[in-house]
Amino acid sequence: MFGQKQPPTPEEIRHQVSTAMLDVVGALQPIYDAADGIKRDLESRGWSPTMAEQAAGTWLCAALKTVMGGGG
Repeated sequence: MFGQKQPPTPEEIRHQVSTAMLDVVGALQPIYDAADGIKRDLESRGWSPTMAEQAAGTWLCAALKTVMGGGG
């Protein structure tokens, strides 16, 4: 219990990375949902699907950049 700690095995590392990636996916889901909502809202207001997609994509990229600590 108090002895020298062994480094994690490759399997333990894979498990830790996989778990962390799933956590990130879950944390980002509301942002992706908001981008989908923005696109739907713009289309319902008469925007073309192409412009709505571009605007929502621009918003999504900015939101992800902010979340990841790259901007404000």
